[in-house]
Amino acid sequence: MMNRKTEYTRESELDNYECRYFNNLKDGYYKLEVSDSTFRCPFCLNKDYYSLTDLSRHASRIAADVHGETLKEIGKHSALVRYLKSLNVNVAKDKSPMVNVPEDKFFFPWTVVLANIVTKFEPNSRKYVGKSGKKIREELFAKGFKQLTVTTLWNSSGQTKFAIVEFGKEWDAFADALSLERIFESEHCGKRDYYRSRERGDKLFGWMARDDDYNSSNIVGQNLRVKADLKTVFEKKVEDDRKALKHASSLATTSKQKNKELELEETTNKYDDEANVILNRVMNQKDEMHDHFNKEISNMSNVERNYLENMSKDREKTIMEVEARRNKLMAREKNLLKQTERETSQKMHDLVKGLDAKHALQLETERLRGAFKVMNHIKETDQEEKKKLEAIKVELREKEKQLEDLLWTLVIEEPKTNDELQDARKKLINCIGYPGDTSEVIISVKRMGELDLEPLMEASKRKFPAMRDGS
Repeated sequence: MMNRKTEYTRESELDNYECRYFNNLKDGYYKLEVSDSTFRCPFCLNKDYYSLTDLSRHASRIAADVHGETLKEIGKHSALVRYLKSLNVNVAKDKSPMVNVPEDKFFFPWTVVLANIVTKFEPNSRKYVGKSGKKIREELFAKGFKQLTVTTLWNSSGQTKFAIVEFGKEWDAFADALSLERIFESEHCGKRDYYRSRERGDKLFGWMARDDDYNSSNIVGQNLRVKADLKTVFEKKVEDDRKALKHASSLATTSKQKNKELELEETTNKYDDEANVILNRVMNQKDEMHDHFNKEISNMSNVERNYLENMSKDREKTIMEVEARRNKLMAREKNLLKQTERETSQKMHDLVKGLDAKHALQLETERLRGAFKVMNHIKETDQEEKKKLEAIKVELREKEKQLEDLLWTLVIEEPKTNDELQDARKKLINCIGYPGDTSEVIISVKRMGELDLEPLMEASKRKFPAMRDGS
C-alpha cells in the first residue's frame, strides 16, 4: 500500500501538472481546432474528433485511468477536461440530442409544421377561416410548450390548413420541437399519418420541418424558404463547438491581455511613488522659479516706475526752467525793443531836426543869394542900399558857414547813428537768434539809409522861384 507521504507527493505533483497545462491551454499555447469541423487532443495527436464533447470524453477517459497512464499524462488530460468545462462543454450535462439519422436536414431555427387545421367558409368575407395562431399556441401551452411562436399560413382563398411553430435556435428548442414531433407520432398524427390518412377528421397533425418541407412547392415550402435555411444536427453541433472554441480563445486572449495590463499596472504602481516624489520636487522647483520670476518682474516694474517718475519730474523741471528762461528772454526782448525804439526815435528825431535845419539854412542861403543879386543891380550912389547889401553878404556868409557846420555834423553823426543801430541789431540777434527763414523771425532790424533830398529840393524850388535859375 502507498503511505501517506507518497500519496501526498503524488497528488501535489498531479496538481502541479494540471495547473501548469491548464494555464498553457488558457493562454493559447495549445490549439484544439484542426479545421472548421474537426478537433484534436493537443497531447495525443493521433485522432480527430468532430465535437468538443467527444474530445472531452477522450480527455476524461485518460484522466480517470490512474493505473495505465503516467502522472504527467493524467495531469495533461485533467487540465484539458478542466479547460473544456470552462468552455461550458460537459459530457454529463451535454444536452445536444442524438437522433437516429444524423444526416437529416432540419429547418433552422427549429420549426414544427402543423397540418389539418379545421377551417370553414365565411360567407361575409367569402374566405376560409380556421383556428387562430393564438388559439393554437394556447393548446400547445397546455401540453407544456411555452417558448414558441405560431404563424398561420394564408393564401388568396383565405386561411389554409397549415401553420408553422418556431421554437428557436438553441438545443433546448430542438429538444422541445423533437418532443412535440414524438407526441404527434405517438398519437398517430405524424407526417406519415397525415399523408396516408384519407379521413383525418378534426385531428391536428404535426412534424419537424425538414428538407422535403423546405423544398416543397406548397404554402409551407414557400414560407419556409423565405425565413431561413436547412442545417443538420451535426453541422449545428460543430458550429456551436467552433463558436465556443473561438469564444474561449477570445477569452484567453482577453485574459492574457488583462494579465499584461495587470503587470503593467503593477509596474506603474511600483514607480508611482518615485514618480510622485520626482513630480513633487519638480513642482516645488517650478513654484520657486515662478515666485522668483514674479519677484524679479515686481522689482523690474518698481525700477521702471521710479525711472519714469524721475523722468517725469526732470521733464517738468526742465519745462519750468525753459519757461522761466523764455519769460526772462521775452522780458529782456521787450526792454531791448523799447530801448532800441526809444533810441532809434531819438536819433531819427535829431536827424530829421538837423535836416529841417539844413533845409531851412539852404532856403535862407538861396534867399540871401537872390537878394544879393538884386542888390548888385542897385546904383552905387545909393549908400544906404549898399550898407544893406553888405549886411546881407555878411549874413549870407554866416548862414553858409552854419550850413557847412550842420552838414559836417550830419556827415559825422550819420555813421555814428548807423553804428549804434547796428550794435542794437547785433544785440537783438544775440538775444533772440537770427533764423534763416525770415518769415519766422519775431523781431528783425531794418537798416535805414539816408533821406532822399530831391523831393525836398523840388518842393523848395516851387516855394522859392528865385532858386530855379540856380542863383
